[in-house]
Amino acid sequence: SDYKKAKEVVSSELAQVGLHGKVSITQLSWTALEYPQYHVRYTYSEKTYDDQMVRLEDETTFKDDWSLNSLIFLEYKEAFLEQKSIKNIEEKLETEIKKQSLGLPISFFGFLSNSHRDEKEQILDSIAKQNLKEGKKDFAGYYQIPFQTLIDQELIDMTIYIDDGVSVKEQDIKAAAKKLDANNLPDGAYNFYYSKDSYVDSASYSFKVKDGKVVFYEDQKDELENQE
Repeated sequence: SDYKKAKEVVSSELAQVGLHGKVSITQLSWTALEYPQYHVRYTYSEKTYDDQMVRLEDETTFKDDWSLNSLIFLEYKEAFLEQKSIKNIEEKLETEIKKQSLGLPISFFGFLSNSHRDEKEQILDSIAKQNLKEGKKDFAGYYQIPFQTLIDQELIDMTIYIDDGVSVKEQDIKAAAKKLDANNLPDGAYNFYYSKDSYVDSASYSFKVKDGKVVFYEDQKDELENQE
């Protein structure tokens, strides 16, 4: 059947990048337009070292002869974010930030992968290669990465999401960043993010935390200019 063929082809593509877990086809449709093609939605799952079943979803298209039409874009290189240990830290930090009086309602806190930039992707790829050598094979080596390594290599950004039930301007966000007590926050790049209905109404403010202190990028810039 087409479902069986779709599973075979997707599994074969994923195996080429070292992913040998379970593939399930969740949706399959056929479009007989000028370029006939199959649309395939699927999930890919693996049982991981921390005793979880981690599931990723993706969709792709195949030509009528089952050759690949669009690339496989499964976000497996960001699988490290799904580790239990990382989720626990995320929860602790969210609790820590939510209990502070920042003058803005915080809806949630989350880690985002910073590995899309070329030099960061190269660092992540080399960690995954080393993991494979050490037998840490989950998600082709991209899963079992300690939090401290992610922080030291700047492979994640920390994002604080502001509740969209209020009206917020950029100066409000900067004021909140100034009030933030960073004593218990890990070093790294942070971002306050607010979005109301559309991208047009969004606002964000980026800063760093270093040694328990909030560091503003514009202050660093001023310092550099003063040194010149």
